[in-house]
Amino acid sequence: MEDKKRTVMAVLIIVVVLAAVLYSFCLNLFAPTPRLELPDPDATQSLDPVERESGQPGGIVVEVTPRTVQSLIAYLERYESYRRTVAVEYFSAGKSVGTVTAQVWADGGWVRSDAALASGAVEHAVVGEGTLWLWYDSGPQVYTGPAGQRSADLSQRLPTYEDVLALDKDDLTAAGYEEREGQPCVYVEAKTPGNYTERYWVSVDSGLLVAAEMEKDGEVVYAMSSHDVVSPLDQTAGVFTLPGGEVLHRPGE
Repeated sequence: MEDKKRTVMAVLIIVVVLAAVLYSFCLNLFAPTPRLELPDPDATQSLDPVERESGQPGGIVVEVTPRTVQSLIAYLERYESYRRTVAVEYFSAGKSVGTVTAQVWADGGWVRSDAALASGAVEHAVVGEGTLWLWYDSGPQVYTGPAGQRSADLSQRLPTYEDVLALDKDDLTAAGYEEREGQPCVYVEAKTPGNYTERYWVSVDSGLLVAAEMEKDGEVVYAMSSHDVVSPLDQTAGVFTLPGGEVLHRPGE
């Protein structure tokens, strides 16, 4: 009789353990995926910003550090359709030596930039489906060639996401969550070979690089800022049209 009781008790324990394991597995399998939340840069301590009264699942508060910042930037989703203004300024010996202001339109993987150069010329570039089209106001000739992964960003004189994500973790010296150009941003700073200091600000809302600067021996040599971001891109006629009238892409299609 005693052996029978022990057997029954052992079976009950196994059943309870299996039930607990299955419950935990199913809970994780069917529970909604928690959203990524970043701490408020003005808060004195990290708090979950999700409204408890909303009934929504709580977010994951992520601490931004030099060890986690690249993964966080890779996690952010960039706007696929937008327009904005980008300003880039170059410096030498502490003085400005040139400014490039670009109007940028992006939609469905296509990017157009109209860059007003320091020389007074206007450079037009369209990148899409692996091709680059480039022309200037000074002449009707359009250069066409293969576009690399970085062509769209380089046509705007911007560092690329690949530049930020390729930084050596050992070179990262600071990271955080800051407001820049009126937007909450992920911030990262790095010391790179040649005694350069690079700083980047990536918008949490749009996933776009909204500011960047580079110092050489403690002096700023490059500064970039982004303004007037509008998403999605409106149906602006002729944005992705070549000088000869060929339409390369229509927004929203």
